Amino acid sequence: MKTLTKRLFVRCVPLVAAMGFLMTSVNAQTPAAPAAPAPAASGKTMRMVVSFAPGGAGDFLARLIQQKLQERLGQTVIVENRPGASGTIGADLVAKAAPDGNTVLITNQLVVQAPNLIAKIPYDAQRDLVPVVELGGAPLIFAVNSSKTNATTLKDFFDEVRKNPKTFSYASVGQGSIGHLYGVVLNDQAKIDLMHVPYKGSAPVVLALVSGEVQSAFSDYATMKPHIESGKLRLLGVSRPYPATPTVPTFDKLGYKGLESYSWIGMFMPAKTPNDKVQQLSTEVNNIIKLPEVAAKLQEMGLEMPPTSQAQFATMVNDDFKRWAAIMKTAGIKPE
Repeated sequence: MKTLTKRLFVRCVPLVAAMGFLMTSVNAQTPAAPAAPAPAASGKTMRMVVSFAPGGAGDFLARLIQQKLQERLGQTVIVENRPGASGTIGADLVAKAAPDGNTVLITNQLVVQAPNLIAKIPYDAQRDLVPVVELGGAPLIFAVNSSKTNATTLKDFFDEVRKNPKTFSYASVGQGSIGHLYGVVLNDQAKIDLMHVPYKGSAPVVLALVSGEVQSAFSDYATMKPHIESGKLRLLGVSRPYPATPTVPTFDKLGYKGLESYSWIGMFMPAKTPNDKVQQLSTEVNNIIKLPEVAAKLQEMGLEMPPTSQAQFATMVNDDFKRWAAIMKTAGIKPE
């Protein structure tokens, strides 16, 4: 198992975004980038640095809240995409920005995973960035192709995998993604040999699963929904309780530990930003994502909208640093 794991991760530095399914499944509904707004009376400009390219969920959310945030703060707010290096380019820019409250990072949980995957990161995410607010998230779901297995439970499916070694595979949105890592952990805990097949995004993952190219996959509910309703896909496990899948058991309840994380998008600021500015931004953004028209858009994307306080989000981020470090250690991964 350890040999296989090392082989799988030997080239995982150029990661596909860990939250790739959310970053690639909203292209059709992403609004065009608006023209830069007229300068606000204060003359100050807030930069929302998105650590991924236009067209993904982080970019969509930034532009969704941009105008409303500008109105509430009374200053110009612009969106600036700084993709690359698994989100570390954008994160580095914000980590080293002046802590005046006018530079914000929008990223996903790659910010807590990258230190365990990339050896030379030019900043310390725990020291140089302060969590501000969670914008939304979704759990990871394990599904199987209904025509490729009769299993209706995760136990039954794993029993089938054990009886047919080197036959079954699972798809994820790429090497180093949450789905990839969760598959490694499940292989280890269940003593099975599901083979990993990486794809470039959620849509290709689900297409491969529906076509039978792979027998199982980790993906998000929104992308799989039509195929679940048609009966082509069957859900066997979810990383945490999810309103859209109330009858699907969590991995924890099924006896598999350490798989409680979910894919989130959050906002960060430079660590030395005055606390009053951090708290103000957290409050304003929380109020914005609760607005009916914004909440409806998030729901369309399959995102939950937990109204977390700044302290609650900071605790979640800190827990994820520990959780992913433990998962990487279990998987035998070392920064490269």
